[in-house]
Amino acid sequence: MKNQLIKGLIGSIFATLSISAWADIQDVRDNLSKLRVPDGFKVDVYAEVPGARQMTLGTNGNVYVGTRGNKVYAVVDRNKDHKADQVVAILDDLTVGNGVAMVDGHLYVAEQHRITRYAAPDFDLTLPFKAMREVVYDKLPNKAHHGWRYIATGPDNKLYVTVGAPCNICDPTGIEASIISMNPDGSQVETFAKGVRNSVGLDFQPGTNTLFFTDNGVDLLGADIPHDELNAAPKAGLHFGFPYFAGGDARDPNWKNKTPPAAVTKPVAEFQAHSANLGFKFYSGKQFPSEYQGNAVIAQHGSWNRKEPVGYQLVRVTFDEQKQVKETKVFIDGWLSAEGEVWGRPNDVLQLPDGSLLVSDDYNGVIYRVSYDGKTQGKSAAAAAAPSTNQGETTLTGFAMPESVFASPNGVVYISEIGEFGKAGDGKITQIDANGARKTLADGLNDPKGLDMFNGQLYVADVDRVVSVDAQTGKQTVTAATSAFPRKPVFLNDIEIDGLGNVYVSDSGDDNGKSAGIFKITPAGKVTEVLRANAGIKRPNGLLMDGPDSLLVADFGTGKLFRLQLGGKKASVTLLNQGFGGADGLIRDAHGHLYVSDWAGGNVWQLAEPKATPQRIIQGYQSAADISLSADGQSLLVPDMKAGTLHSVPIQ
Repeated sequence: MKNQLIKGLIGSIFATLSISAWADIQDVRDNLSKLRVPDGFKVDVYAEVPGARQMTLGTNGNVYVGTRGNKVYAVVDRNKDHKADQVVAILDDLTVGNGVAMVDGHLYVAEQHRITRYAAPDFDLTLPFKAMREVVYDKLPNKAHHGWRYIATGPDNKLYVTVGAPCNICDPTGIEASIISMNPDGSQVETFAKGVRNSVGLDFQPGTNTLFFTDNGVDLLGADIPHDELNAAPKAGLHFGFPYFAGGDARDPNWKNKTPPAAVTKPVAEFQAHSANLGFKFYSGKQFPSEYQGNAVIAQHGSWNRKEPVGYQLVRVTFDEQKQVKETKVFIDGWLSAEGEVWGRPNDVLQLPDGSLLVSDDYNGVIYRVSYDGKTQGKSAAAAAAPSTNQGETTLTGFAMPESVFASPNGVVYISEIGEFGKAGDGKITQIDANGARKTLADGLNDPKGLDMFNGQLYVADVDRVVSVDAQTGKQTVTAATSAFPRKPVFLNDIEIDGLGNVYVSDSGDDNGKSAGIFKITPAGKVTEVLRANAGIKRPNGLLMDGPDSLLVADFGTGKLFRLQLGGKKASVTLLNQGFGGADGLIRDAHGHLYVSDWAGGNVWQLAEPKATPQRIIQGYQSAADISLSADGQSLLVPDMKAGTLHSVPIQ
């Protein structure tokens, strides 16, 4: 009886603990409705991680999370449904294990006093990590004030570590108030940046490899001074002002008469005093709309000693074409109510492979996932379920990753369906007759993309070859096998055919534009490369004839529009326009209006001529792929690859 009573009490205790823990996370989920998010975005709880601070991504999708306590956690999403299946404390004996980074399969942890390395966590989370610990650097100042380190890997494969000043304001010694760099084995330690009071966020700008970092200003000078900062360090050896400058241009009264270094690098952006700008990432994913590409998304942790609290939000920093700061704006807020009540504190930002963002919150002990589906309107559930509102459109469903569409003069529409991306043999061409009847014209393809027709033959870009399909019989012929190309194609994308029967096909190359180019296939079957990767177009995609020996080219990699002039001794490339996100398809109507689809942002843009100001006429799709005109020229045909739909949208 006694044992049964004890068992009953233990069961009751565990049941109470379980219910209490669930109630806490349920409170967080309930509070998500208080967040103000842009149209098309949503915020969910990804994982419960006590004291979650800096995050880093493993090679298998595991997320490693530091804390200001003694633990580092591994967050596992086995089924890739974007919700954690398991949270494991893999280390529990650390001294402020805040900073985490992954380098060559090793997990690095920046503690208050040292940097340690742990092999192969992605291989097995049950390994004896304490016993496997390697100390790569043990000379960090062992001081608690601003002792939470952030760590990042640079394009040079070096480690970059923030070392805060051990004070509110003082004269730092040694490597205090700096950012240091070192090799992954702890050798060649250098002071990369000086005069940095308390940086708790750093990342490298894509395209320039410049180190950007946040820095928090001095406290106790007033409610609105000094500003917090975003700084840029394109090279080593720069000084960023502390303690001579308390933040921005502000001077502490006790330091205003002291002479700063001859050259102090000013911040590239400033934020409201005490908003506490911590971790951030440059957004390089494809899930968010194109205007987010290259933005810095910063977590504002919020004020601790201001009478009226500020911060507690995510902000965006946008950049111009020269990669210089353009403006700052609120991205997501609502963790701070209008009445000044705080229910969450964003801390760090991490981009997942699918282009969504994770945001840690050490106040609630959770990690949020910020995603974009292109259709949710603000916080309204009804709007989230509503279809696209492009006026007058009709929609066909049931396609397997439709990529390209072509309408023949007799009203028959052809659609390339990729199927499962990267899987050979499951791609096909679907035919839709003028009466709406649907059938498979050709199957057994790999990843068919661009389509065009010439003399009754439908030409298809199929990964690394070009195939022609007889529009009447469906008979397939390999027009240009892989071996026929002057180099192995990587990602054949769009097709355009001139009046002489020359077939132009774009090769978008790999994700970084390596091996990109444009090929020409003559009616006799000769294949030449008319544009190479070093010609200034990063990832050629959509093609459109623009007169004899002239092509308009959409650059999927940069969102730019170019003209490629052929026919001379050397092809020439001219930039015409930009701002099209994941620029994909190109088409021109009978009035000369040009249309550009934005695969990444789900938009279609109209231009009176190639250099005109773009007007967005279609929006709200998940991925607007290679577009075409209807047979009567009155509508745009837009495949939405991710949604598996084909849209017909009137344009006249």
